[in-house]
Amino acid sequence: MKSRIAPLLPIIRFGMVGLVNTGVDYIIFMLLAWAGVPVLIAQIVSYSCGTANSYILNSKWTFNKQRSNDTHKSQLPKFIAINLIVLGLTALLLQLLHTGTELPLALCKLIATAAGMIINYIGSRYWVFGSPSRKESESL
Repeated sequence: MKSRIAPLLPIIRFGMVGLVNTGVDYIIFMLLAWAGVPVLIAQIVSYSCGTANSYILNSKWTFNKQRSNDTHKSQLPKFIAINLIVLGLTALLLQLLHTGTELPLALCKLIATAAGMIINYIGSRYWVFGSPSRKESESL
């Protein structure tokens, strides 16, 4: 049974980390919006806070491969790149939803966040942290 679950563990862990990151991002975004910070600035600040949390938790828990400092140094630029792409896409979608629909800002934020999660997972799993080998998956 463990061998059937092992390949799913990174997805489950990524989802759990994602929930925490989403909470950090969402709460900070809503506080900034409530304080009158423009939507795009609030998105950049809040997403950056969630992203910092994401890197720490995903590199140490979700996709941990007991890597050296050199490996972590090579991951960080990739992590920043994928998150800048996701930030750009979510900021654009958030702005379009906020200005082009009558949806509440909080719902626009949730939709934009959900849309970015797919790209973020694929980029993190296969490019930033690499896909675990079969042997590593079995040991998770």
